[in-house]
Amino acid sequence: MKLTDAELQELARQLSRPEGDTGLKVAEMMNFTNSNLIIKTINSLSLDENDSVLEIGPGNGAHVGDVLLNESMRYTGAEISGTMIEQAQKLNKGYSNASFVLTNGNSLPFQDNQFNKAFTVNTIYFWQNPQEYANEIARVMQPGGVLSIGLIPQSTMIKIPFAKYGFTMYTAEHTSELLDKAGFVIRNVYEDTEQVLSNSGENIEREITIVTGVLK
Repeated sequence: MKLTDAELQELARQLSRPEGDTGLKVAEMMNFTNSNLIIKTINSLSLDENDSVLEIGPGNGAHVGDVLLNESMRYTGAEISGTMIEQAQKLNKGYSNASFVLTNGNSLPFQDNQFNKAFTVNTIYFWQNPQEYANEIARVMQPGGVLSIGLIPQSTMIKIPFAKYGFTMYTAEHTSELLDKAGFVIRNVYEDTEQVLSNSGENIEREITIVTGVLK
């Protein structure tokens, strides 16, 4: 079913900050659509015992169990949606080593050098001040820490109808440049294609990109 412009704008708004009952449904849809990219981004971190992991934009946190491989690990989700924080806490109440923090999307309420692993999936399009935010992520990470950013690259995004509403599109090169300027050495750029049911309900082939850097 083709969505109207108004429906596309509302979908784009909910994708950037899911809120209310509609936001809960959008979050479930995102989990399904992005499951492959989420798992591959998590795997790119090479998680280990005692890791302290930060995720930017966990949504409802349905994938936290894929991060917490053992009780010695620690997971923190930084989220801009109060609705998602509440839902993530409900879904992950069984994990004493997982916490979720409401943030403003510009700064992170954490100490310097707090995390040794960090990742984010499909949030970079909504960063208001991209370089400043990349610098902020670097601030809360330990030297030698690993950051992975999973995204849909510009070459695919330009074909997605709702992406013209509030999305900033990125190439692998642009993403790598952000990390480089924030003090990361690019360790790997992973690129692939996948068949998915899009957030607007269409079967599409899309490219995925994961940029992984190590903090100097």
